[in-house]
Amino acid sequence: MSNGSKQNKARARLVFAAGCTLCICGALLAQFSELLSIVLVVAGLVLAFNKPGVAREQHVDDALPVPPEGLGTKKCVEDEGGASQQTEDPLRRECPEVPARDPHEELDSLILRSSDVIASLADLVRHGDAEDNLRKLVERSGMLGWQGAPRAEAKMLTRSGRWWLFSKDELPDADYDRMVAVELLLNLADELHYRAQAEGDSPLEDQVSKILAGIDGLEPFSEPDEATRFLSEGAEKGGEWATRLAIADFAESLPVPVRIDASLQVNVADGIAVVDAEVQRPAAFAAVSPDEATRADIARDYAMRLCLALARGAFGASERIERVVVNGHEHGTRTPVISVDFTRTGLEHLRDEMAELPAGELPRGLGIRWFTSADGRLAPVDPIMAKWDDGIAPLSRWTGVEQNRLAATPAIAAATKARTMSDLGINEKYVRIEAWNEAAGWLGLSTRRAVAAFEARRHKASDRTVAEACERVSRALVEGKVDVFDRQSMAFLFVEGGELATAVRDVAVRINGKPGHTSEDLEAELARLYKALEPAAQTARYEDDTENVFRYFNSMAERVRYNLEVDNGNRELRLVPDEYYAAHSQATQLLVALGRHEEALAHARENMRIAPYTTDAVLAEVRCLEELSRIYEAVDALKLAIERASNVREMSICFYRLAFMEWKLGHGPACVACYQRAMELHGEIRERAARELGDVLAADNKLSKFSHVEAREVILAEGIPYGDVDAIRTMIRDAAVACTDAGVLSAARPLAGMLLEAVGDDVLQDVFTSLGPSRP
Repeated sequence: MSNGSKQNKARARLVFAAGCTLCICGALLAQFSELLSIVLVVAGLVLAFNKPGVAREQHVDDALPVPPEGLGTKKCVEDEGGASQQTEDPLRRECPEVPARDPHEELDSLILRSSDVIASLADLVRHGDAEDNLRKLVERSGMLGWQGAPRAEAKMLTRSGRWWLFSKDELPDADYDRMVAVELLLNLADELHYRAQAEGDSPLEDQVSKILAGIDGLEPFSEPDEATRFLSEGAEKGGEWATRLAIADFAESLPVPVRIDASLQVNVADGIAVVDAEVQRPAAFAAVSPDEATRADIARDYAMRLCLALARGAFGASERIERVVVNGHEHGTRTPVISVDFTRTGLEHLRDEMAELPAGELPRGLGIRWFTSADGRLAPVDPIMAKWDDGIAPLSRWTGVEQNRLAATPAIAAATKARTMSDLGINEKYVRIEAWNEAAGWLGLSTRRAVAAFEARRHKASDRTVAEACERVSRALVEGKVDVFDRQSMAFLFVEGGELATAVRDVAVRINGKPGHTSEDLEAELARLYKALEPAAQTARYEDDTENVFRYFNSMAERVRYNLEVDNGNRELRLVPDEYYAAHSQATQLLVALGRHEEALAHARENMRIAPYTTDAVLAEVRCLEELSRIYEAVDALKLAIERASNVREMSICFYRLAFMEWKLGHGPACVACYQRAMELHGEIRERAARELGDVLAADNKLSKFSHVEAREVILAEGIPYGDVDAIRTMIRDAAVACTDAGVLSAARPLAGMLLEAVGDDVLQDVFTSLGPSRP
């Protein structure tokens, strides 16, 4: 008889005995007779039907689920015939077995939840709960004896699957190295845990050495994620944008055991890429060896292998890349300690050579720069090529587009509706910047010669503001207000020294610099602004006509959206100076403070005319309308601003202000929904919106928060545009990609910055950084 049958019969006998007992009690307590009948019937059913295998077969479908193998649960044991030995009472199941603890999963949770990872890890090891390899690494690092160890938190990087430790404080080098040493040992312990079955009983030292020796051949931990795929759409294959994106994604996704902090520069046309990466000092390898000389060997070996890995990623980014220079620098400095110049064939030769060399011995030769100090540490070297060298990053790539009359590339024209490159311009003063740069070379060293040069330049200037600048600086030189040797003051006077610009700066200092202004103070500043604005007003300098439209843009994204949505016909768009927009903004502010709201509204609407896509102009107009109790007009203005918003932050601000306007109109549900929309759009607005929403809900118990879907329905039902965030991201991405591929980095960088605010991605951050002129 099987064990299952014996157990079933034993249970039945117990049930039958219990029934008999109740019979005796039933004689005394007749009311239990019905219960007795039920118990006896159940006992009979158990005896009749609970045969070996029958109960399991009949109840397998509704049995408790069995977790998959590998999650700390025991597998069912089968007998020789394949039948499960697990038995189960058909009417009374036992509680499922508590899963076995998984120390590695518990470690992950502990690290993620800790506000002081080093202290938590030491506590874990001291209490004997750490896995064996982790314990050995911690003990070898000397971490248990550290005094005043830095506080650090940790996050698991999605792309690489590795731990990244960080501190909220600026750490000195010694503490930084300690933090990185702990990061390294955590990642080594993680790798060792998942290699355990494959490596068998290999010594820990051998396993760690194998991990460190293999980093030059690592592949990305994950495929390009959704964000990277979105960012790559529409990019030219192997072009500037796609190459930068691919190198950044490779570096962020490489599962090396210690952080990769890298930056890059690319010039696809010349087939060159430069990657700068942080390499670790020997102290970071404390968990690998207690010996200082050995740690120095390991650090050198690791630095070279990291260079090999990053070069491999750069070559893989584009077939058009023929040369890659990788510079490795220590934390806190940009001076390299290793610099290697790679070709495609040279890379493979170096990898083969590294495979034959003992740890710490690095290849030497042309295109390889490294030296060691007396203690074996890598010493500073000159880079073979730096990211800012003219060979890869000529400053011409960042020349402003405002004076570029070349036809836009097909991709730029499709993404922005620009006819010429100048149709992307937003900086009115750029024409004076270019004129100054041209003039600076022939001013000479005497006042007389400089004045003559400026007078000659004034007569041939085609731009009115350049002619005025030449006259302004000449007069200042003659009057002794500026010295010919003070080129910085001369440049500022030339570019920013107009009467209106000077008035705006002075008013800003007086009004914003100190509180407690009297009405007389405000009136005086307002009079100064009016005087400075008078020449433009008298000549209608910035009024649209049949040939020109005058517009102001606060960002490149605003200009792109304006181009896509507004048809100026055959009229030329001319840029309005920053100071003209700023003067009307200041006048609005001063008049609101003086209670003269109708006059303030006139200045706000002048800014709306010249800057219809600038959110700040809308908000100033809304403020005036609110003061005049013209709330419905304010609501309409904010609705239009949401439709025209060129970035997510500004859209969030519009919803935030609209929520208050809806509350003033008594539209409680719309108010709540708009606050919620503002909160979900941008973190900068979230706290203020949440606080005000809390006040609204506390004041009206009929109102409550909505679900995401409900809030959207309320907003749309009120005729409020919901705000198409995806459309904004796509618009900015397309423009950024097109400008990058065309090599117009002066436009590509600000667009990438706007895109970064909307997407918030590490890879995009690397691309954005690469688009700047990274001079030391």
